[in-house]
Amino acid sequence: MWINVQKVTDNSADFAAFLRKETGLIVSAGIVYRGNGQDFIRINLACPLAMVKDGMKRLVEGIRKYSK
Repeated sequence: MWINVQKVTDNSADFAAFLRKETGLIVSAGIVYRGNGQDFIRINLACPLAMVKDGMKRLVEGIRKYSK
């Protein structure tokens, strides 16, 4: 799943690194895929629903921390 993070940051690589460090959530920075990838992160949903829900909670937590 691609998530537009323009309202959070203009650097998806920094944001992805922050998420991993602060919440343990591992996402792909869209910049790896070129184009306007700096505006997106990529999350793999091919896992159990419980993991998806946990990941979304971590993403929300990370956005709150990053935005401060």
